[in-house]
Amino acid sequence: MPTYPVITIVGGVPTFEKPLLEILSECKVGGAIKVLSITEYITDRQRRWYHGVCLRDLVANDENGETKDWWDTEVKSKCKGLAYLKKEGIVVELKLGDDIQRVTIGRLTTKGVGKRNMSAYIEEILSQSMNRGWNVSAPDKSLRST
Repeated sequence: MPTYPVITIVGGVPTFEKPLLEILSECKVGGAIKVLSITEYITDRQRRWYHGVCLRDLVANDENGETKDWWDTEVKSKCKGLAYLKKEGIVVELKLGDDIQRVTIGRLTTKGVGKRNMSAYIEEILSQSMNRGWNVSAPDKSLRST
C-alpha cells in the first residue's frame, strides 16, 4: 500500500507530494484510505526497517546460511523481545494416533507495538549488534526518536 506523507496543511486541508485527486484515482473498488498519526507512521517505518533492513543484513552476512526466520527468532531472544514486543498465540493441531489435540503456541510480533517500545527494541538491536559483531546498519534517526 503506498504511503503519502502530508507536506503541510492549508486551511484545514492536507497537502501531499502528489495532488489528492491523483492519489484518489489510484484507489481500487473495495479499497480504503487509512490516515496514520505520526506515531503510527513512524512505527510502521520502524517495522519495515526491522523486517527489511535489519533481518536482510543479518541473513546476507551469515556464513552459516541461516534463514530470515531463524534470525528473527535469534534477534527477538537476544534483544529483549519479551520486554518490548507483543505476544500472540497461534493454535496448532497435533495428531497423536487417532486423537487431534489443539495446542496454543506463543510468539512475539512487531505488529501493534507502540513507538516507544519499538524504538527501545531498535536501540537494543543496535547495542547487541555491536557486542555480537552483527553487521546491521542503523535506521534513520527520525525512526528512533521517542
